[in-house]
Amino acid sequence: MSMRSCLLLCSLLLTSLAWGQTDTTVHSTDSTSRNLSRKEERKYQDSLIKNMAPIQDKAIVYVVRRGFVGAAIPFRLDCDSINIGWIGSGTFLYTILDPGFHTFKAQSENEFTLPMTLEPGKIYYLDEPARMGVMYAETKLKVLDEKDGRKSLEKCHLSKHNRYPKVLLVKDTGTSPSDN
Repeated sequence: MSMRSCLLLCSLLLTSLAWGQTDTTVHSTDSTSRNLSRKEERKYQDSLIKNMAPIQDKAIVYVVRRGFVGAAIPFRLDCDSINIGWIGSGTFLYTILDPGFHTFKAQSENEFTLPMTLEPGKIYYLDEPARMGVMYAETKLKVLDEKDGRKSLEKCHLSKHNRYPKVLLVKDTGTSPSDN
């Protein structure tokens, strides 16, 4: 049998296997073993992440972006020069860090840095408001208290471009993704 015939036979076999599949959706299973749609899975994941308990020897940081100014423009967020994600309007990012000194940097038309000393076992909430700049939206970071932070977090959903826990595995391209 020639190489061309083998390739044709393999492709036909794979095609017939693919046609035989009736359900190609990916389902997740929770502790009650029920299947979830992708939308339900994202809501479930959002809920788990939003309700994390403090971690004894780590600090949890949530960054929320409320408001609609510059809604079409995702902002880049770095911590200690490592990109932790892109945040769009109505979304949030989160990361879990070792306690100590960290520098958060938000980037859009401008760059804004926020140095913070994080304590173990605490949860921090940051807001990344946008305002109109000369050409694009400008950004900054501000610390929210727990009450305002929880309230803002509940109104947002997890950014699809959150890079935790795979921060160190993602190659930084520096380009802006569109956030859904």
